[in-house]
Amino acid sequence: MTYWISQQICGPEQRVWEKPDPQHTFRGRLDGTRATPDEVVYEDDDVFAFRHRIDPSKAEWWEIHVVIIPKKWIPTILDFSIGDAEIWHRLLGGIQKVAFALGLYEKGFTIRMGVLPPYQHTEHVHIHILSGKHRSAVFDGPIPDAG
Repeated sequence: MTYWISQQICGPEQRVWEKPDPQHTFRGRLDGTRATPDEVVYEDDDVFAFRHRIDPSKAEWWEIHVVIIPKKWIPTILDFSIGDAEIWHRLLGGIQKVAFALGLYEKGFTIRMGVLPPYQHTEHVHIHILSGKHRSAVFDGPIPDAG
């Protein structure tokens, strides 16, 4: 059994992953049961980046929404160890490769990462790469590109 540091230090409310969709898991992306070839943006031996398809009417919708995950199962960023430095570097390199593949270096983008519930909705490290038009709770309707 693996003991994760996040399990040792977080409060009981951070140990409950309240997923919007109970079937939502990145394990299905990694084992190929949920990923389709048109969703894959980048992949190497350590990381996997895929388009995250979200209904445009939802608040979390972005014109470009890619999620990048390590292939090694790591619950939260708190659980990275010194031995995972290469994976962290691969994640950063993967973000760069996604930016070049999708032309995001020309118009900019943001990255987001939640850590522990309620900010992280699934029990695996993942980084959102976001760009282009999007919806916001502050504005009513899509916001045009900043560039």
